[in-house]
This record gives sequence, structure tokens and C-alpha cells, in this order.
Amino acid sequence: MKLEIRRRDPVIVVLAILATLVGLLFIFDAGYARSIQKTGSPIPGEFRMQAFYLMASLGLYGIAANIPLNWYQRAAPWLWGFTLFSLALVDVIGLEQNEAKRWIKLGPITFQPSEFAKLTVILMLAAVFAHRSKWKPKPFREWAEYTDRNLMPKLKRSAPWWIALAGVVLIEGGKDLGTAAVVLVIILTMLLAGGVSWKSMALICVLLATVTTAVIYKQPYRIDRINNHFVRWNKNVVDDVGFQTTQAERGAAEGKALGHGIGNGQVKQIIPAPTTDFIMATIAEETGLLGSTVVIALLAGICARLLALSQRAPDRFGALIMVGSAGWIGVQTCTNVMMANATLPAIGIPIPFISSGGSSLIALWLMLGVSQSALVGFREEAEVTHANRPHRWWHWRSRFSRA
Repeated sequence: MKLEIRRRDPVIVVLAILATLVGLLFIFDAGYARSIQKTGSPIPGEFRMQAFYLMASLGLYGIAANIPLNWYQRAAPWLWGFTLFSLALVDVIGLEQNEAKRWIKLGPITFQPSEFAKLTVILMLAAVFAHRSKWKPKPFREWAEYTDRNLMPKLKRSAPWWIALAGVVLIEGGKDLGTAAVVLVIILTMLLAGGVSWKSMALICVLLATVTTAVIYKQPYRIDRINNHFVRWNKNVVDDVGFQTTQAERGAAEGKALGHGIGNGQVKQIIPAPTTDFIMATIAEETGLLGSTVVIALLAGICARLLALSQRAPDRFGALIMVGSAGWIGVQTCTNVMMANATLPAIGIPIPFISSGGSSLIALWLMLGVSQSALVGFREEAEVTHANRPHRWWHWRSRFSRA
């Protein structure tokens, strides 16, 4: 008889709630002064919306965590297909802001499909790699046979990669290169975790580096932004295109080790995006290196926990979901922090769970719900005692590679 084994993990939920509450605190802190000036209310609109989206996110998390994992595996191609449709729809009816189209407005609801693309591309590629065997090329004898027995099967195996890449192209078409880059890194993480050979990965990276360079040069403002970033403190740049980056850099530097105290920062009053992409500037200025390290440690803890939980996943599909999710949070956190401290130019990437944004928060909590669902498995009754024992890492590696 098969018994269901539930292994809900409270640690990752606690870490995510702490990170979200820290985000709420600093969304309020970074927005209240500007809210008083504009509306007379000390409660920023971004704070109210984020609190509402948190409630919605927790509800959707509960639903996602109780959906059987095999449903996600069956629905993964359809979810990615709907995502591609939504991304294409952005170009037709999407809202334009700062010359970029990222959002769809349906009545009172506005959402950003590219945020949900991060989750659905993980599901789609995890479903592809869950039962894929290792590639075994046939020995070369003649070109006709090589084409039939090696080249065509190889092209067929690479079809999911090109389908996933279509989402990146659609996101970049909306002039959102930053999000497109994050989705691309998630795809590369899934390819690596899925067992794609190092030779193929090297070829893919060379191809992507070439295409990315061409995409950057396609839009003159992108290369201008990169060039201006290196001279952002020049007097003709610092108060123009370099203003937001230099002010964030200055605030982080002035925060030093312990910061000026919560509520005492100045950067939030002058930069254009204090509650979204550059919220880390306020955190660094008001809590210093110590507070910034705590925030990064919370997000790093979520990544580490996802990787640890992937070892406990009953099957390869669930393990791949959690590895891809860890890559998502990790690359987005690193990119945002480097953007806020001026290591990178401003590219419009929010920090997970912290920055204001309903689509981002909901997508992240849905990802946690799916990850919790991946911890539910079935074992024969005689195997339950053994299955409840902690898996050692070498057991996980052999199970992960053979699946």
C-alpha cells in the first residue's frame, strides 16, 4: 500500500515572511515622506498595496502548496504556453511606462507577465528534464547517417530550449532587458541542473554572449547607459542620467557600518524609485553594512534552504524546481544589490520579497507553494520508515542523476 508522505518545511516560510516584513517596513519608511507631500497621508500607497498583495500571496501560496505535484508536471507546457501568450499580449495592449511595455491592465488589476514567466519556465524545463536520459551520440560513419542518428535527434532534444528562449525574446521586445536577462540565467541554471553537457553549455554561452552584445547595441540608449555608468561622477552626468545610481551609491557609503537609523535617511527623498528597484539604497543608508548583510543573509538563507530541500524531493521534477527557484532568487538578489551599490548600471531589477511590486511578490510566494508541493511524495508502506530518514548527499546525487 502506498502512503502519502508530507514534508512541509516551516523554515523556508519563516525566512520568506521575515524578508517580506522587512520589505514592508522599508517600503513604508522609503515612501512616507513623499506620500505626505503628495497626498497628505503618512501611509504610502505602495505600502497599502504591498500589504494587500502579501495577503493575496499567502492565500495563493496555501493553494499552490496543496496542489499535487503531478498536476504541475502535466500542466507545465500549458502554463508556459499561456505565459508566452500573455507576453505577446503585452505588446498589443500593454501599459507603457518610461518607453517600456511590461504590464497588462484588466479592470482594477495590473500585472506583469514577465514576473510569472520566471516560475513557469522553471516548471516547463523541469518537466522536460525530469525523465530525460543522458545523451549518447552514435559513432560517426558517414554524413547521411550522422544527420539521421545524431543531428536530428539532437535538434529535437533542444526544442524546449528554443521554446524557453522565445519568452526571453518577447520580454526583451518590451524593452525590459533586465528581466529578460534574469529569465535567461534561470534557463541556463535549469539546463545545467538538467544534465546538459559542458560542451553544449559552452556552445550555448558563446551563442548567448554574441546575441546579447548585438541586442545591447540594437538600442543606442543601452550602450549609452553602460558608457555613462563608468563616468557617472562626471559633472555633466552626475545630475543627469547618473543621478539615481550616484545618489544610491552615496547613501550606501554614508551608511557605513551601522547606518543613520531607520527613518533618518536622505536618499529616499530624492531618488525616483525609493520603494522598488533602489530600496536597498535606503536600507544601506539607514542600517548600514550590518542591516544590508541581514537582508542579504535572509535571501541567501532561502536559496540555501531550497537547495537543501531539493535533496529531500521524492522525484527529479521537484528537485529541479527547487534548484531553478534558488537560481532565480540568487541571481535577482545579486543583480539588485550590485545595481544599488553602483557595481552595475540601473537595469530595473527588484530585490525578491523586499521591493514593492504585486506581481513579483505573488510569483515568489507561488514558487514557494510549488516547492512545498514538491516535498510531498508516495512510498510503499514498508519503505516509510526508511523514507523518513534524512538523505545523505551522496544518496541524493545518485538518485538525481539516474532519474
